[in-house]
Amino acid sequence: MRVLVVDDNVDVAETTAALLEALGHEAHVQFDGKGALEAARRLDPEIVLLDIGMPGMDGYELARRLREDAQRHPRIIAMSGWGQDADRRKSADSGIDLHLVKPVKVEDLLAALK
Repeated sequence: MRVLVVDDNVDVAETTAALLEALGHEAHVQFDGKGALEAARRLDPEIVLLDIGMPGMDGYELARRLREDAQRHPRIIAMSGWGQDADRRKSADSGIDLHLVKPVKVEDLLAALK
């Protein structure tokens, strides 16, 4: 499965991508919303894992733009430290399919990828 990991925390993004690759997925990493939009156009990922609290374009805006721009609609999964009910509602309103709260357990991530 082709997965795009978007997080401004380089360590989190690269660790998540390494885990996905160890599990047999094709993982690509971007550290900001603009780069993620460009990568999504090029890669056409099946899944986008994204952080919400990024500078510049946050994860909510990125999700909205991915929904408008994508060739096909990837499954968008937020992995964020923001976990209040209002955050989850805003995620859903932005086109995010699933909202996971960091730190995300490996088994929860694996279940979300299925």
